[in-house]
Amino acid sequence: MESTDKNEAIKLFVGNLALDTSQEDLTQLFAPYGQVVTCSVLRQFAFIHLQGDGAADLAIRELNGREFRGRNLVVEESRGRPMHSTKVFVGNLSAMCSAEDLQELFQTFGKVLECDKVKARLSSSAGYAFVHMERKEDAVQAIEALHGTTFKGRPLSVELSNPHPLWTGV
Repeated sequence: MESTDKNEAIKLFVGNLALDTSQEDLTQLFAPYGQVVTCSVLRQFAFIHLQGDGAADLAIRELNGREFRGRNLVVEESRGRPMHSTKVFVGNLSAMCSAEDLQELFQTFGKVLECDKVKARLSSSAGYAFVHMERKEDAVQAIEALHGTTFKGRPLSVELSNPHPLWTGV
């Protein structure tokens, strides 16, 4: 039987797992919803490819927020961000600026894979966003060109986003 697009495996992100959750635990949990094609557990989150018409939607509806081994699961469709993407932090955004606006602005420099706009806190009118670009060279060029330029009435703060695994917050 040929696989149709409708029956293609859909990649799900499963988060907030208990540390001792195994591949077998998750395979058993998701099996009632469809065929578990692959299951990769990485510490407290996992990626599952689930096959079957409507299987992913049903699994998300039934399992997202459900308690599993003492923790409430996060189950959502994985947006499949490539591991080699470059994440750019964009600060001091106008409330009028949408994720689509940013995507348009950044794609003049190269391929934008994803754009996550974070709403401003009520105490400040400036928002921020993370733009994921496919090539680091394009991201660097965008940073050099856009940092300090005014966009929708505010000077942008644009820099490479560095993960801070040792940063504990203040």
